[in-house]
Amino acid sequence: MSKSKTTNIVRMDWLTNRTPTGKRSATKARKLAQYFALGRGREKEQELRSQRGQWLDQDGRACAHQEVLQWVRQQGMSHELTHQFILSVKETQLTAEAFNRAMAAGGPLFPEWRLIQHEDTRYPHAHALAFGQQEVHIKSEAFQAWWQGVRDALEQEQAAARELQLEQVLEQARAETLQLEAKHEPSQAVKKQQVVTLEQQPQTLEREVVGLEQSGEHLEQLGAELSEDELEQAREQAQSWGLEL
Repeated sequence: MSKSKTTNIVRMDWLTNRTPTGKRSATKARKLAQYFALGRGREKEQELRSQRGQWLDQDGRACAHQEVLQWVRQQGMSHELTHQFILSVKETQLTAEAFNRAMAAGGPLFPEWRLIQHEDTRYPHAHALAFGQQEVHIKSEAFQAWWQGVRDALEQEQAAARELQLEQVLEQARAETLQLEAKHEPSQAVKKQQVVTLEQQPQTLEREVVGLEQSGEHLEQLGAELSEDELEQAREQAQSWGLEL
């Protein structure tokens, strides 16, 4: 992958596991592990804080902080150098597991490490500690191959994370759309009642027509009865006049 297209950083530094007088010491490595997990300050201050992330080993296994401190002491006392790494990305949020997979993608140059992710800075990043007997030259072919392998893996992890985030955004948008549609559409019960009402409309109209026809017949009958009464009255009046109808 072209370096100009990468959106991540992989850096390494190291320190010697010796005192100024030349004695073996893991003190500096231990302080690094304390800082990575608990931030700056004296140890009593650090102990009052929540851990900044979860430690993982090279196999992805979660490790307790005290377990990591014990490992650091053992490694520091038996190795000349402590290697510290920072892995950082710019475009998305990665999990500790993703950073750890990228670290492993570099190959066997650093076979064992402890890694912790930080989320309390502008760019998501992770720190790692490893140990060795000899200084690693950053321009060496072995380191450059490791470095490029880790960076390529970080790009792949970022791409996968962005794709997952996009799917989550789309799924959320679909859910919100369905909720809005549900608010503006009638419920199933209302829909059913509307259907029943539509089905009953022809029957209602038919009953109204029948009612109108019956009313017409009643009016005709009433009109006929009124005509007969008027005719009878005319007969009575003619008889009183001595006439026959």
